[in-house]
Amino acid sequence: MAQFEKPVHGQICWRELNTKNLKSAEEFYQKLFGWKLEQSKNSAVVYKEIIAHDKPVGGMMEIDECWGEHWEKIPSAWLTYIAVDDIAAVVEKIRESGGSIRVGPFEAPGVGKMAVVLDPAGIPFSIIQFP
Repeated sequence: MAQFEKPVHGQICWRELNTKNLKSAEEFYQKLFGWKLEQSKNSAVVYKEIIAHDKPVGGMMEIDECWGEHWEKIPSAWLTYIAVDDIAAVVEKIRESGGSIRVGPFEAPGVGKMAVVLDPAGIPFSIIQFP
């Protein structure tokens, strides 16, 4: 598996595709961009890390019943992750600046603290604090 370099505060560091058809997405993006996809060692569920130019740059996972009772209503989408040094402080700044918190912050075992947030225009992104 490729080595992950810890990003600095404010760096766009990860892109994640949440999809209802992981197999189709894998085939499409591998054919389109030549990405290598590897099962993550940090996940108990099927989570494919995207390896581009020998570096992990993102991941893919299937939206299914593991996502909770309303999983069928969750749209397939790409989500961008931005690294932060102090997730609690950034969550507070998001609220003070007119944004909102959709999910979290929560601890993702083996990864760090994460939250899914909305900017004031309602555009989703995630923040992540690595250990």
